[in-house]
Amino acid sequence: MSVYGGDSWGREAQQRKRRVDDLFSSSSNASSSFKKLSSGKFVCLVCPHNPVLDSSLMLSVHNKGSRHVAAQAKQKENELRRQQELNKRIVLSSKTKIQPKTTSSNNHVKPLVEQTRTTILELQSTKFTLNAKDAASNDSHSSISSRERRQKELKFIAAGWKRDCHGKWFRDENVEFDSGEEDPNVCPL
Repeated sequence: MSVYGGDSWGREAQQRKRRVDDLFSSSSNASSSFKKLSSGKFVCLVCPHNPVLDSSLMLSVHNKGSRHVAAQAKQKENELRRQQELNKRIVLSSKTKIQPKTTSSNNHVKPLVEQTRTTILELQSTKFTLNAKDAASNDSHSSISSRERRQKELKFIAAGWKRDCHGKWFRDENVEFDSGEEDPNVCPL
């Protein structure tokens, strides 16, 4: 190294920096914990706030800090939990494929979803048939048929009566009523 030659000192600094960068990029654990930006700065990918660090020295100091170590431990814990959940799902899916299926119709095992769906459909169909039977029996037992009920309702509307939101009849203010008219709330429809 020359006393007067500034170029050689600059070259040595660049080579040192390149060697440090190569060491960081070669280690597999460290490379997944940071990303090198195009500006030459580093971003920590482990910490939740993703700090931007100016140099590899700052990155190494950051990696030894308590926040980074805690974030790294939490990341490893989450990865372990994710792997355990994946293993559980693999085991469960393999068990469902291995279960023997019987061919007789009495012992045929249906999945829970299919059993639930068929039960709901059966309940809905019985409820529908019961409601239809009740409606038919109510129509046959009522003293006034559906057509007569509509005619009476139209007669009250023509006479000036209106229905409120609860289905009760009230007099229209713009219509004059005779004293002898029947009240539709008293008369059965």
